[in-house]
Order: sequence, then C-alpha cells, then structure tokens
Amino acid sequence: MASDPIVYCLTRDRELATAIDDRISGAIAFFFNDAARLHQAVILRAPDLVLVDTGAVRAEYGDAGLGPVFDFLREHAPAARLALRPPAGVGHLAAAEAGTGVEVLAPDVDGCVGAIVGFVVRA
Repeated sequence: MASDPIVYCLTRDRELATAIDDRISGAIAFFFNDAARLHQAVILRAPDLVLVDTGAVRAEYGDAGLGPVFDFLREHAPAARLALRPPAGVGHLAAAEAGTGVEVLAPDVDGCVGAIVGFVVRA
C-alpha cells in the first residue's frame, strides 16, 4: 500500500494555508513560515511536493531569495515536485529567479489551491 503524499508549503499567507489544508485529502500537508524550518523538514523527510509562496521569502527576514531555496530543494529532494506561487503580474520574474524545473502556479488563492489539489490527486 502506498503512503499518503507529503506536501510541504512555505507560506506566511494564513488564508492560503487554511484553504490548502481544507481542500487536500489523501495527502499530509505541513506548513512552514520560514525557509530554515522548511530546510530542516526536508533533511528529515523528503516531500513529494513543495510549494514555495514568494511572499514567504523576504530579504528583511534574512532570506537570500528564491534561487537558494529552490537550489536547496533540488539538491536535497530531487524527486519532489516543485511549485511556486508568484506575486500577481510578475510570475515570469519569480520563475526566472526560482530556476528550472519549477511549476509556476496562479497567484490567487483559489487557483493555487486548485493546482495543489490537482497535483495531490495525480500523485
């Protein structure tokens, strides 16, 4: 029997976290509000899917940017599906910073959650 997919979400958006938690079934979701906690979790157990909300990666909190977060994920969780929730209107810039192999989701809560639910159903 296959185990439930593990989903890690780096976000400071409580509305997004609540919506994901309410709508996914058949998966186990963990939410982190800083990259350091996400990194610790990835080291302990590699996820099947990681969502990084650009709003959770901020220079004023000592974060280095999207590039280092996704580089770490590609190195330590190479089998994980990587997804990015960009700010509205600048998805192409956020995607360029995140690098290759990252799926860019809709910036709105409903669109982002719908994509995450779709990923979990297909997993």
